[in-house]
Amino acid sequence: MSTGNQTTDPSTSNFTAIFDAASREYKSLTKKDLATHPLAAAIEGYNIPDSILNVFQKQASAFDKFRNGDDKLMECLTPIVNILFTISEHLGEGVGLVSLRSVPYIMML
Repeated sequence: MSTGNQTTDPSTSNFTAIFDAASREYKSLTKKDLATHPLAAAIEGYNIPDSILNVFQKQASAFDKFRNGDDKLMECLTPIVNILFTISEHLGEGVGLVSLRSVPYIMML
């Protein structure tokens, strides 16, 4: 997503150099190219902040809808967790609760 050769403004050239260096470093660390990210395609060609911010606003709205809009998953999980907890309580030491420490890839937000 290099923006080189679009303008000769020194501040833009400096930003471009910093962004390109950061993109290369990100790619070397993650093996993922930011230029191929779907969001890069969405903002490609926009040259005013409001257009780019509009893309970000749409992404934020979609995430907010996903996060807060539909409670069906929690409606399904709640009775399952309650049943498992009840079974665990009644069986005592034969069955233990799941520990988050035993699942290293779960990140608490």
